[in-house]
Amino acid sequence: MGAQDSETHGDGLGGGKLSARAIFKPLPEIPEILRRQKLEVVAVARFQVAADGGSVVELVQPTDDPALNHSLIEALRRWRFFPAIEEGRPVASSVEIRIPISVR
Repeated sequence: MGAQDSETHGDGLGGGKLSARAIFKPLPEIPEILRRQKLEVVAVARFQVAADGGSVVELVQPTDDPALNHSLIEALRRWRFFPAIEEGRPVASSVEIRIPISVR
């Protein structure tokens, strides 16, 4: 399982914007019943990242399995972020991250 997000960079002169980025991304614990079957799904999470790096998360595209969604949201709440930077200062921002989940 990995996560995919994107960053926007400025001109290197301190006047641009750098998107928030996850610096600690613990994986969810896959429920036992799901570990016994092949599973390939993608969820999308939206993080509201504060200027201090704290975050609030919601699944904007959950999986079809409520138990997996619960496990996923519990793990996502433990993620930690480096905040977005604008004009050299940390700022609040929102970031959506695709989270592919694969069990074989």
